[in-house]
Amino acid sequence: MSYDGQTIGLFGGSFNPAHAGHLHVANCGLQRLGLDQIWWMVSPGNPLKSDQTPYMERVATVKALDLPPRMHISHMERDIGTRYTVDTIRHAQKRWPRTGFVFLMGADNLLQLPQWKGWREIMETIPIAVISRPGAKTSDRLKARLSQAARLYSYARIPESQAHTLAHYQAPAWTYLTPPLNGLSSTALRNMQLP
Repeated sequence: MSYDGQTIGLFGGSFNPAHAGHLHVANCGLQRLGLDQIWWMVSPGNPLKSDQTPYMERVATVKALDLPPRMHISHMERDIGTRYTVDTIRHAQKRWPRTGFVFLMGADNLLQLPQWKGWREIMETIPIAVISRPGAKTSDRLKARLSQAARLYSYARIPESQAHTLAHYQAPAWTYLTPPLNGLSSTALRNMQLP
């Protein structure tokens, strides 16, 4: 299928489980960035997390959100056999060279980014929207904005007021969005399910 000329947000995560807070982040990305689509990429196995729920069970939690039009589940990472975002981005840009991709991540991931395989390549290959995660404390949002990745690429930060133009920038380019926060988190949901 051709996506020529479209702008697509790649929204990756463990989604263990997916919840309304994730949907809140994806909706923010779709609206504030002016994207044509969001692809939810459920990680087959996050290298930084252990003891994950099986892949198809996590996919089912995304399906249960009843995604709105213009949002779809992508099995790209599973299909190409990678667990690494850098490989997924390489694949997407090679397969759809005339599509404008933006990577969406929560602010907590900006803190962890230097632990990711090829993190600098990620920053220098695709525009990135960092979105304040649901339930994030003010101190955590500040930590994200002062993180190693944020400091190193401070020159490439696009003002939030210009976020709608991010997909048209050449990387490195990133923005930090602070939507109204939804208080749900995967950890809180998992803890509520414990006996």
